[in-house]
Amino acid sequence: MSWIRRRKRKEESPANRLPDLEFLALVRRGLEELAPGVTQGAQLKGNSLSSPHGWAVGVAPPHHGGGHHYDLVALPDVGLQPDVPCFMDCVVSMSADPQDAANTWVQTAGACLLELLDRRERFADHAGPDDERGVPGWHVITSGAVGLGHDVDENRRLQGALLEANLLHRIADSFTADLESPFFNGVKVFYGGSPGAMQAEIRVNGERHEAASAAMAALGLPEPTTFTAVRFYALLLPVLAGSGEPSYPTVRLDLASASAHANANAHSHGAACVCACACDCGGHLDPEHPGFDLALPHLVAELSEEERRRRVKSDTGMIIIAEGVGNFLKVRLPIRLDDGRTVVYLAWVYLEAAVIEDFVQRVHNDDLAGHRFEGLLCNAIGPWGEGVLRAPVVLGGQRINEDGSVRPSEVLESTDPLLSKVLSESWPAEFVLGDRFRRSPSS
Repeated sequence: MSWIRRRKRKEESPANRLPDLEFLALVRRGLEELAPGVTQGAQLKGNSLSSPHGWAVGVAPPHHGGGHHYDLVALPDVGLQPDVPCFMDCVVSMSADPQDAANTWVQTAGACLLELLDRRERFADHAGPDDERGVPGWHVITSGAVGLGHDVDENRRLQGALLEANLLHRIADSFTADLESPFFNGVKVFYGGSPGAMQAEIRVNGERHEAASAAMAALGLPEPTTFTAVRFYALLLPVLAGSGEPSYPTVRLDLASASAHANANAHSHGAACVCACACDCGGHLDPEHPGFDLALPHLVAELSEEERRRRVKSDTGMIIIAEGVGNFLKVRLPIRLDDGRTVVYLAWVYLEAAVIEDFVQRVHNDDLAGHRFEGLLCNAIGPWGEGVLRAPVVLGGQRINEDGSVRPSEVLESTDPLLSKVLSESWPAEFVLGDRFRRSPSS
C-alpha cells in the first residue's frame, strides 16, 4: 500500500458544503493528477462527472454525516443498462476543506476505479484468491493507505500497522458471505481517532458492517499519541469458475502504454512509451512535445514478478520503496534537440533513505520548491543506453502547478562526463528519436 501523499496547500475553508459539480471538479483535478489524460473529454453535468470512455463518478444525496460529508458513487461501465453496477464510498474533510475530501477519495476509491480500468498495478495492488494477502474466493484490488492526521510520523506508523495487519485476509470470514454483487464489491476500511477513543469501521457496499468492524477492532491495532486517522479502499471481484481469474467490466482504458512495462522488464534499456501530461505532451502522441515514461527503475525491473511483489513495500507511481533494493523517485530528464524541441524522459533515480525521507517531509510541508538534492540515475536513457546508468545527478527545479500539484523534480546537472554532455548540449533529433515523433512538413 502506498503511503506518500502530498498535503494540499491550504486556502480559506468554505463555510458551507460545496455544490455537487464544484466538488466533482475537485475530484476531476485529483484524478487527472493521478492519471494524466484520464479525464480528457469528461463532462460535469447534473450531479456527475461522465467520461466519453464509459465511466462516471456521481455525488449521491448525503444520508449521514455533516455539511462537509460527500457520498460518491463510481460507475466503471455505464453501458451496462438498466442496472448500472457501481461502488460507493463516503469522505469527509478532516480540515473542513473540500479539496482534502476529494483527494482522500481519489487516492483510495478513485485509485481502485483507475486500476479496475487499467489493470496493471499502476494505481492499486492486486491479490488473487490464493494469495497470502488476498481474500479466499475473491480477486482483490486494494488502494494505498492514506493518513489523514496532522502528525506525519503518526500517520506513517498507523499506515504501516494497517499494512502489516493484512486486515482483509484475516477478517475475511466476517464479511465475505455478504458480498452479493456479481460485478464488484466495495469495501472501505477506516481506523482513527484520539488515544483511548479509536474507531474501527468496515463499510461493505456503502453500509457499515458490524461483524467486520468488530473483527477489525479485535485485532488490537496500535493507538496513536495524537489524533490520527487512516483509511484504504478495496474492490472484491468474483473469479471465473475453473480459472481463478477475475471477472472484469467490459470498459478498459489504456492509461499508460503497455510497452512501458514490456520495456521495463527488458531491463529498461531504452525509452518505453509516450508520456502523458507530466511531460507537457498532452497525454497523446504530440511531435512538438516528445516524451517517454520509463515504468520501473532498472534494479526493480530486473526482479522477478514474485520478488517484486515481495520486496516492493510502497509504490505511489512517483515513489517506489523496495526492501533490500532501494528508494526510487520518478523525475524529469530533459534533453534539448537541435530543431528547438526538448524531449523529456520520466526516469527513476535512487535516493538514500535520509534523502527520500527529507523529500517526503518537504512535500507534506509544502516546502519543496527550490530544494536541491542528489541521487543516482536508475535507467538507461535513449541512444546513450547504459552509459548513463548509475550516473550521479543533482535534482531540483520543482514547480507548483496551477491546480496545486507538484511537477516532478528535474535532473539539473551531473558530474558524470557523458550525462553532463547529454544535459548541456543539443542533439540531432533523428539520433535521439529515430523515426518517432516526426514533425509534419508545416512545423
